[in-house]
Amino acid sequence: MVDPLQIGLKIQALRKTKNQTQEELAEFINVSWRTISNLETGKVIPKLDLIYGLAKHFDISIDELVSNNVKKVKSRTRLQQETQVIETIQALDDNTLLYIKEYILLLKQHFLEKI
Repeated sequence: MVDPLQIGLKIQALRKTKNQTQEELAEFINVSWRTISNLETGKVIPKLDLIYGLAKHFDISIDELVSNNVKKVKSRTRLQQETQVIETIQALDDNTLLYIKEYILLLKQHFLEKI
């Protein structure tokens, strides 16, 4: 069974990684922004032609988009956390973004050395 909320969270995360608004994504795949909103909130299950268009737009397989295997793909919590991080990053000014990037690289080096 397809989980509409899981698909919606994936669509939202993918859209935000491309820095697109719901309106911009809707225009790219020729639907209304309300359709995108309803998809992202899990209110509707997308039809096959829409799934195909979304997968093509985001350059992923249809299976990646609709897979119910949450552990194999990404958990809902993981997708929500990624979305929150993306939103936070998008709100940063350039100097803060640069600082955060450098900090992340340092953290990554530190933790990779421990493994």
